[in-house]
Amino acid sequence: MAALCNDAARCEVMNLGWASGGHGPYLVRQEGYVPGGTDFRPQRFILQKDGRWLLNLAFVMLPEAEQEAQLFHSLGELSGFIDRLAGKPVIADATLPEGADPEEVLRHFESCTHRILRGMRKHDEGG
Repeated sequence: MAALCNDAARCEVMNLGWASGGHGPYLVRQEGYVPGGTDFRPQRFILQKDGRWLLNLAFVMLPEAEQEAQLFHSLGELSGFIDRLAGKPVIADATLPEGADPEEVLRHFESCTHRILRGMRKHDEGG
């Protein structure tokens, strides 16, 4: 597994499909380890709009409004953002919030997953 990088080819773009026509919003994730770190276990990270990569499990711990603020609403916006990051040093946060226990993290992860799927179903049903 490779270190995180700001290379569009290594990013996975997830179309959450809530927007008109099922296009967007989008979330960007990548699997890897923090460059320069001592833990080389692969982990999944979410790209935030400030250019930082946040540990996926820390992302689900954010309040819903903060999570939604990190979504890209068009592929053009997303593409331009990733292009501007190319070649810049990776800034990553691989820590969970202080005091978070595994059960709490799992509850937040399940809640976030259900919210995403619920949004997709609402779109598929036309509402």
